[in-house]
Amino acid sequence: MNIFGISGLFTFFTCIAMSVIVLSKGNKTITSRIWAAVCLTAAIWGIGSFNIANSKLKMDAMFWWQFGYVGVILTPVLYFHFVCEYINVKQNKLIIFSYLLAGVFLCVNILKPFEFFGDLTYMFNEFYYVDWMKDRNILWLIFYLVFYWILLLYSFVLLLKSFYYSYGLQRQQMKYFILGSTVGWLGPHGQYLAYLGVDFYPISNFLIAIYPIIMGYAIVKYRLMDITLAVTRTGLFVLVYATVLGIPFAIAFGWQPQLRAWFGESWWVFPLVSSTILATLGPFIYLYLQTKAEARLFQEQHRYQSILRKASLGMGRIKDLKRLLNLIVQIVTRTVRIEHCEIYLLDEANEQFVLKASKNAKPINELHQVIPVHSMLIHHLRKIKEPLVFEEVKQRALDYGDDRFIAIREDMQTIENELILPTFVEHRLIALISLGRMKSGKPYGQSDLVVFSILANQSALAIENAQFYEDMKKTHEQLFKAEKMATIGTMADGLSHQINNRLHAMGFIAGDALDTINLCRDRLHKDGEAEKVLEDVTYALDRIQDNVRRGGEIVEGLLKYTRKGQQGFVEVELEKLLAAALEMASFKIRMSMLKIEKHFGDDIPVIYGNFTQLQEVFFNLIDNAYDAMMQRKEELEEEGYHAKLDIYATRKGKQLEVILKDNGMGVKQEDMKKLFTPFFTTKLSSRKGTGLGLYVIRQLIEESHKGKVIFTSEYKVGSQTRLILPINQEELNIQN
Repeated sequence: MNIFGISGLFTFFTCIAMSVIVLSKGNKTITSRIWAAVCLTAAIWGIGSFNIANSKLKMDAMFWWQFGYVGVILTPVLYFHFVCEYINVKQNKLIIFSYLLAGVFLCVNILKPFEFFGDLTYMFNEFYYVDWMKDRNILWLIFYLVFYWILLLYSFVLLLKSFYYSYGLQRQQMKYFILGSTVGWLGPHGQYLAYLGVDFYPISNFLIAIYPIIMGYAIVKYRLMDITLAVTRTGLFVLVYATVLGIPFAIAFGWQPQLRAWFGESWWVFPLVSSTILATLGPFIYLYLQTKAEARLFQEQHRYQSILRKASLGMGRIKDLKRLLNLIVQIVTRTVRIEHCEIYLLDEANEQFVLKASKNAKPINELHQVIPVHSMLIHHLRKIKEPLVFEEVKQRALDYGDDRFIAIREDMQTIENELILPTFVEHRLIALISLGRMKSGKPYGQSDLVVFSILANQSALAIENAQFYEDMKKTHEQLFKAEKMATIGTMADGLSHQINNRLHAMGFIAGDALDTINLCRDRLHKDGEAEKVLEDVTYALDRIQDNVRRGGEIVEGLLKYTRKGQQGFVEVELEKLLAAALEMASFKIRMSMLKIEKHFGDDIPVIYGNFTQLQEVFFNLIDNAYDAMMQRKEELEEEGYHAKLDIYATRKGKQLEVILKDNGMGVKQEDMKKLFTPFFTTKLSSRKGTGLGLYVIRQLIEESHKGKVIFTSEYKVGSQTRLILPINQEELNIQN
């Protein structure tokens, strides 16, 4: 076998592989089908040139020239048709004329080969080759000039013009397409030199085999013609095993005379052994080349893909939704180096996706704010459940002329993006991540889409988790408010009684003062009487002022209790805290029915906490203890029973332990696990309890103050609540 034959075999393998890949893995569009036909006709020339190189008889060589010229005639016409479809240029009349002319040349090639391209000459002492200079047939010259100069040049003009106005993914695709086409078409032009009498070996036939490799690179990295196969593996497989099988084949046919001279009739052993060795080494060579090729192709992608994977794993720990969304757009824009990134969250109430985060784009008020849930874009994303690339949508809109893709293209143009990542939780689309172009100008590759899909899935879980946490916070606030409102309802009688007493007292005092002034008016002229009257009036007014002040304190305490604490964390004295809680409790319960004893150590430190929240905790505990003791008194009717609440406070290192121990009814063992569940109550009447008190206590102590609540109880004996609280800011920060 000679070099020309090897180049033909190589061309056949690469072109037929490309044709099969495009037909099996590409979208079934007219563009991909025509390109597969271009590769197939190039493969026809490859197998024809291989047999030309190995034909020893002139007539056999003429047959294979006729066979190979089927590809030679059809390839430029199919290529021109492909270019027109690829760049969406309407040249229907010229395309039809080219096919008709190709049909004429095919007929002449089959019926009158010698009249078409002339006689054959044994060239380079290796094979029979066309020698146009012998007869100088005008028909072949017309074919050569029209198809391989005029038609091809016009195709390249159209390509270059389209490339000049292209951008983004299409520009990158066209760059490699033009490069591959240039390399591929230099192949036959180099061969025509020998046709025209130039002593130049047709080594350029290898260039025809190289162009599918360039196109394969563009398919891998830039998804040329919507082919999403990682064709590197297929291409390497074909290359490796074509070499593994081709070398023994070449040895057997090309070196047979030498092998016979060396080994005699056993000459076949050498190619057999070599094929066995190469077949054994083939898988290892393939794996090595695959690793190196993919590392080379995707070096930059692997860098930021690794960062995105790590970032996506850590997002689930962020509970603040706004912070999470800003983090996602920051990571994506900085890591992938894209022009901008936006996140749209689902607003189910208004049936739209609303812009919630943006980075490196226009001011947020200039961006497209909402995407309706009934738009074609959202409908399509819910259907495919995978990333959507704008360039692919645009190409499909051109290829199919489908109204759906046209509508999707318009939606994506509105929000000015190149890639949309839908984020799903199960089957529910909850957010869209919109990405702009890469600053490098490179398009998003298939491996990018795989990593972005992982990022979208992790983002969906993190967003759902953050939304759930925010909803839970709102629910907690509503529960706290409900508990306060319910408590105020039970306090209404006591509060109205207290306030009315103050008002009545002020009324009586004011009346007494007026009566005193009226009765003494006639004696004001006597010495000393006026001074006495003034003293009485002054005293009365002082009493009025005192009662007004006390009434104001009652109202202020009520407001403090009902309003959300805003003063933050400060140093709180336990004595003042208990006094405030007991004052609030006095509005609701009869303090005379309860004996409270304090057992404090000598070194009771201040607590670092929120005064209003802690006041609410102690109020609830005192109120619960009172209700439990009154329940025991009513139900058990024990002789000599007295309600008693003991409060202990002891320093435990950097924490303060406060214990409230009552001798109330206690809690049944089967109810102990339910105590801190919202809306569960052990009180006899639902009017007395909402079932939220202990739940609120645990939330305020353990969530807000990072402390601990431990409740123990024995039925018909009493209950004990232990509170463990930090005594300084540093301890609270450590807990956080």
